[in-house]
This record gives sequence, C-alpha cells and structure tokens, in this order.
Amino acid sequence: MSAPSLPPLLAVREHHVRCWHNQVPDWVGPALERLYGNLFASLPQFRTSRDLGAAHTYAVYQRGELRTLFIFSLQHGVATLYNEVIAVSAAEIQDFADYVFAEFAAAQVISLRAVQAAHHRYRYPSQQYDYLEDTVVALPASVAAYTDSLSKNTRRNVRRYGQSVERGLPGCRFTVRLGSEVDPAQIDAVIALNHARMAGKQRRSIIDRAETERLQNLARHCGLVALLTIDGKVCAGAISYRVGDNFFLVVLAHAPEYDRYSLGFMCCYWTISACIERGGKEFHFLWGRYDYKRLFLGQLRQLDQLQLYRSRRALLAHGGLWLRSWWRAQQRRLLVWLHAARHSERAGVRTVWQAYTLLRRWRQRLAPR
Repeated sequence: MSAPSLPPLLAVREHHVRCWHNQVPDWVGPALERLYGNLFASLPQFRTSRDLGAAHTYAVYQRGELRTLFIFSLQHGVATLYNEVIAVSAAEIQDFADYVFAEFAAAQVISLRAVQAAHHRYRYPSQQYDYLEDTVVALPASVAAYTDSLSKNTRRNVRRYGQSVERGLPGCRFTVRLGSEVDPAQIDAVIALNHARMAGKQRRSIIDRAETERLQNLARHCGLVALLTIDGKVCAGAISYRVGDNFFLVVLAHAPEYDRYSLGFMCCYWTISACIERGGKEFHFLWGRYDYKRLFLGQLRQLDQLQLYRSRRALLAHGGLWLRSWWRAQQRRLLVWLHAARHSERAGVRTVWQAYTLLRRWRQRLAPR
C-alpha cells in the first residue's frame, strides 16, 4: 500500500507534516524502501531489532509528495530515530527537531545514530561525532563492466584464484539462495565459519544465538545467501540482504583450512557478481576498514552520531549522555588513527600500531572463555 495522499487543500501547501503517534501504518514498509533503499531504514530491520509497539511515524510532504519518513521512539526524555545509515539534510534534521520538541513536551533530547549529515549550526545545543563508516560499491550494469573496473592486480587475482579453486577443488560449487529459499541451517553454517575464524584469531564473535535467530528471520524476508560448498559441505558463505536495488553484506566467512585457495576473496567477488546480475545498484560492505573492501572498489561514507538538546538545561540534565557520546567519539578517533598508523610509512607510527596489536592480543588471551 502506498503512502496516503493528502486532502486537496493540504496538498497544495509547500510543506506539510503528519505524525502517527504510537503506530507504524502498513504503508510505511514500501514507502521506506522507496525513499531510502536501506536495510537499516527498513521495516523488516525494525521488526527484528526495535520495539515498534510504542514507535511514532513522522512524515513530511512537499507539494503532496512524501519526502521524509522517520520512525522514532521516546523514552526517558530521549527521542531516538530508528532510521540509520541514510543521508539526512540539515533542513530535515532541524524540521524534525522543531516538530518533536513542539509536539512532545517530554522530549529533551533527539538522538540520531549512524547517519550521513553535514555539520551544521542548529537552533539547539548539539553534538556531532564520527560514529561509523559504510563502505559502498557503486555497481555497474554488468559483471564484465565491474570486473574491468577493478585494478590490474585484483583482476589478475580473481582469475588466478578462480583457476586455483577450479583445479584444486573440483567439487566446489557456488550457489545463491533468496528469501524464502534460504535454509536456516545455511545461516548457521556460515556463522559457524565466522566463529571458527574469530577463534583462530583468539577473538570472540559478536554473533550470538539471539543475533543468529534475528539474521534468520530477516533472511526469510529479504535475504541473499551465497554459499561455496565442497562435496555438499559449506566451506565459505556470505549473508546479505536486499532492500530496493541495494544489497547489504552482514557476514562473510570461510573455513580456515582453505586459506591457500582464497575462498573468502572469491566468495566475495562472486557474491557481488550475483548482486549485479539481479539488478543491484549498490553493494554495502558496512562497517570495518578492511583492505579487501578497497580492492573491490568500496568507497567510505562517514556516518555520524548527532544529538540535539531542547535547551542548555536539558543538556545539563542529560550530561551523562553527552559525556558517553563524547568519550565514544574519542575512542573512535583513536581507532581510526591506529588504522592509519598500520599503513603509515613512518617507523615511529608503525611501532605504535604494533604495540597496540600486541596489547590487544595479550588481553584477548587473558580474557575469560
């Protein structure tokens, strides 16, 4: 069902706002997909990770056309925007803040997380920090065009690794399952590979049983699960989700014993190719600065955390929130700097990175299992 049209007298207005309190109407799902085409601003994602029971729906129409659609909640004085990993203009943020503060007397803070937003001087006290990054590949119309756009070395590796898999693993098969075709056991198999990979690095995977069930539920609606099997056994896999014409990679893993065949690299390339074949416009690697994303032409999009406070008094009353946000931003800046140090040509800077790596490994070995 499409978004409801406005009555004739309202439709001629340049700007009109409507809000559905404590409800998310049925038409919101398709409208979100059309406006944002983003997994993290979609109704299936909200249903599996958010409480929609007390959520509000905020919509802005311009000349009768839906231009902004936000889902948000209000708890303990903080209005939290559910939409994430989307671009939001300063005008949209200002209008949203004006509406929420005027309509909800209890709202003292408006919190946006993981959004693309230019720095702007708002009418309210605010704080804005680098929060995450999304690495995005703009997909061409064909696999051949995409392959040709890769660097010479990456094209050579695609060809060489593919030939190595074909010669050394004759029982290897690449398959793709969509939506209702996805078997939950396949999700389990890919996540088991992720767990094994992390254990090999003496790290613990963040994907627990609850997250696994959430990924399975989401996969039934919009999943694209790519599998590399050898004689029927899953040896590499990628769990992605499609929203509109865009794909979002959530898990990529392969069995460590096949490292010499670069199964993870090939699974990634074949997954991107499968998305192109299905009309994909963008492939989102999401967070984490890994070299392979750059090799596959991923471009960084910075995502910020932004909070607006009703007044200076509200800021003081929520000083703990302000401080936690500031502290997380400092940690984020340190991690970004350390990542740059890893690739630095300056010996002293590289030494800092190496010391950090050794300290992290030492802490992981001491961590309780």
